Amino acid sequence: MDDKAKTMFAYTDCVPIAMKMLLQSAETPSTDELLALCINLAANKRTAQIICEGQGLKMLMKRAFKFKDALVMKLIRNLSQHSGATKHLFIDYISDLCSCILKWEKGDFSLECLGILANLTVPDLDYELILKEYNLIPWIKDKLQPGITDDDVVLEVVILVGTVCSDDACARLLAESNIIHLLIELLNAKQEDDEVVCQIVYVFYQMIFHEATREIIIKDTQAPAYLIDLMHDKNAEIRSVCDNTLDMIGEFDEEWAKKIQLEKFRWHNSQWLEMVESRQVDEFADSVYMYPDESGLDPYLRDADILDRPDLFYEGYDNSIMMDGHLTPEYIDDASLNSDFYSHQFAYDSEEPYVRPEGHLGFVQDAHSGLNHSGPEYGQYLNGDRDVSPYYKEPSYR
Repeated sequence: MDDKAKTMFAYTDCVPIAMKMLLQSAETPSTDELLALCINLAANKRTAQIICEGQGLKMLMKRAFKFKDALVMKLIRNLSQHSGATKHLFIDYISDLCSCILKWEKGDFSLECLGILANLTVPDLDYELILKEYNLIPWIKDKLQPGITDDDVVLEVVILVGTVCSDDACARLLAESNIIHLLIELLNAKQEDDEVVCQIVYVFYQMIFHEATREIIIKDTQAPAYLIDLMHDKNAEIRSVCDNTLDMIGEFDEEWAKKIQLEKFRWHNSQWLEMVESRQVDEFADSVYMYPDESGLDPYLRDADILDRPDLFYEGYDNSIMMDGHLTPEYIDDASLNSDFYSHQFAYDSEEPYVRPEGHLGFVQDAHSGLNHSGPEYGQYLNGDRDVSPYYKEPSYR
């Protein structure tokens, strides 16, 4: 359904009517056609707010758990992706969602529950308490083992790790649990899966913002080296996340900053470097042919890296300019050198981190017959009163 068409539904009575039709049949699962319409409507922020009004979300949750209906849970997952007040409504359902993914009784249904948890990017939500209360760390480590879990489950688990890593204490807990090394192993195993690679790189980006995990990533792993290799990936989203992550690494580690800038220089000037290097090789061959007695002398570039010879292309200029990999000789002149353009240093605001790349998980087609929900009707935290939720932390003033 076209996005503009979804928006038009918000100005009609169609959304309440569709929800009434969906919920009025209390004893049988809904038709796939009606669910497909509601799933598409839930993808729009305004129509999602209308769906959640009153007892809308509570009734949908009750129906989803009663019938273990993956399509109804898919609808609810679409609701959870919207920022603002709608996302906060899901705090009361964390208990039931965690219990469901730990049991993992029905694959598609549990996958949607996992996706909802991964969408809960709520400020001041105590992710560390959630991980400890439901003992999710061993479960996450088990799911991240390469070759054991289905790809769609692995992707959602990685997204969940990226979500909880926004919390400093939780990021430290994951790092101490060897999650970073598991992600690197998974990165090796899933090199051809762009979505998994992109989300793993985003996890590294999130962890760079925390001092404890930053040191582990930079000093104890080869994650920066993998990110440098991914700088030139064919996928534009992966390149973008890598660039942002490497820029942050370069700000905190001088040695890696030099390596990153050198690689950027090589990439942006590869054709020119190849031309200069081949010309020097040709000149040396000619000199050996014409002056065989002097063949014992080293050529201009023999056994030397061309990048160690700045006099070839930047003679007379400030060495600091060499660190900008985007510069080539034809763009450097006296006027630009005497201006303030090259002296500008780019800074990054840690309060506005890179936005998580969008996922594109496939549409779930199978509906499931009803099974009674084994727990309480609304679960331990489905009381509708978010003010007393145990998962909220005291507001921090950083």
